[in-house]
Amino acid sequence: MKNAEIIGMPMKYGCMVEGADLAYEYLKDTLEKVFEKECNNVVDITYNNPQMHLKDKKIKFLEQTMEYNRKLYNKTYESLKSGNLPIIIGGDHSLIIGSASAALDIYKGDVSVIYIDKHADIHNEKTTPSGNTHGLPLSVCIGRCDERFDIGTYKLKPENLYFLGLCNYEEEEMDYITKSNIYHKIDTEITEENIKEIVKEIKSKLKTKYVHVSFDLDVIKDEDFHAVNVAVENKYQDDKGISYETAKKLLKSVLNEFNICSIDIVEYNPLLDPDKTYKKKIEKILQDIKKIK
Repeated sequence: MKNAEIIGMPMKYGCMVEGADLAYEYLKDTLEKVFEKECNNVVDITYNNPQMHLKDKKIKFLEQTMEYNRKLYNKTYESLKSGNLPIIIGGDHSLIIGSASAALDIYKGDVSVIYIDKHADIHNEKTTPSGNTHGLPLSVCIGRCDERFDIGTYKLKPENLYFLGLCNYEEEEMDYITKSNIYHKIDTEITEENIKEIVKEIKSKLKTKYVHVSFDLDVIKDEDFHAVNVAVENKYQDDKGISYETAKKLLKSVLNEFNICSIDIVEYNPLLDPDKTYKKKIEKILQDIKKIK
């Protein structure tokens, strides 16, 4: 495989749930075991007594989120420039602002994003109901947010965005997705049997040379994988999502069929995994990532 470079992003300011920021440290031994190398590349995040609102009364932790995404942007950019395959271990999903923006700039916009997630995360600063930045990172990458969210030069074209596993979203998000003709498959449209067909369909539509994959563990049904940030809030948990085996097979197929330039693995919350049940499942996912050609 390409030379994998593990980048830890202990980010929690996108949703301010305790636990997501601990994922990298908790997974470090597994990462070193799977990739057979020492992992020390961590985006430095230290913030004492952060204020939720400094200049904006609606968007929570905007300054902190963007500051650390710019740090991640720099690390990811240097990793790509060195010919590596950056694998970003989050952290909440707001980190795609930094990782995908770096890929877009390195390859001058010639990047698609395959977004495997239960949530659309495509609100902007005007439509967000929660004010959490982990609900609007794709709009930042596309350029739908105001100048406070500026990062990088090249923006993601909506036609180069592919959603897989959607089942929780607001009306404003789906309105934008449908009006922009963004490819999307909801959870019930994905089965182990039709994954090859879905990947083939995406390949027929793909317009870019490179693909950034962003994989949110909460796409997996709660009964199969409970240790995710949204489980703490306890408002999204239902029978929606795809099974662990389907999610694993889907990710493996995507990784093997596209020219992958960078990868995010996000939203694991080790505080909800006291017996390491889900850590073992992540290890199997990492083994598949290791096999990328």
